Amino acid sequence: MLDKSGLEGLLNAFHPDRKQASQAYEALRERLIRFFEWNHAGLPEDLADETLDRLAHRVSTLEDEILDLAKFAVGIARLLLKEHWRETRRKEEALAAMAEASRAAARREQEQIQHEERVALLEQCLQAITEGNRLLLQRYFSEESRTQIQHRQKLAEEYGISANALRNQVMRIRMEVESSFIFLQSKKSPAARETNRQKLSLYDEQ
Repeated sequence: MLDKSGLEGLLNAFHPDRKQASQAYEALRERLIRFFEWNHAGLPEDLADETLDRLAHRVSTLEDEILDLAKFAVGIARLLLKEHWRETRRKEEALAAMAEASRAAARREQEQIQHEERVALLEQCLQAITEGNRLLLQRYFSEESRTQIQHRQKLAEEYGISANALRNQVMRIRMEVESSFIFLQSKKSPAARETNRQKLSLYDEQ
C-alpha cells in the first residue's frame, strides 16, 4: 500500500490543490475498480489499489512528468490484469494438479486394499485344498520361464506320470481353487464374478 510520501507525491501529480487532487484520485480509483470488474477480475478494489501503488512509484522514479495520469494508470492496469490472469491460471493449474494427485493416491490406495483382499481370499482357498495339492501348485509354477520345461519334466518324473498328465492334474487343482475364489468373492459382490475371474492371478500358465 501507498506510504505517506508516496501518496503525497501522487496527489501533487494530480493537482496542486489538495481537494481537487483527492477528487481526481478517488475518481481514478473508481474508474480502475470498474475496469477490473468489467474484466471479471477477482478482488477489483485490491487490483485498483495495486495499480495506484505502481503509478505512485512511477511518478516518484520517472524524471519526466507524466502528462496524463489516468491514461498512464490504465496502461498499468492492463499489464496488472494480465499478471492477474497468469497468476489465476497458475493457481488453478496447481489446484487441478493437487486434486488429480489426490484422486490418483485414492485410486492406488483402493487398488492396494482390493489386492490385499484378493490375496487373503486366495490364501483361504489354497488352505482349503490338501497340503499335497497345494505343494504341487507351488512347485509347478515356481520356476522361471526359461527353465520351466525341464523343471516340469523332472517334476513329472518324480510323480511317476507324463508331463501332460501332470499338467492336467495341476489344471484341475487350479480350477478348483479358482472356482472357490470366484464363489467366495461373488458372495460379496455378485456383479464382480466375471471381473474377478479375469483379475485372479493364482498362477500364470506360461
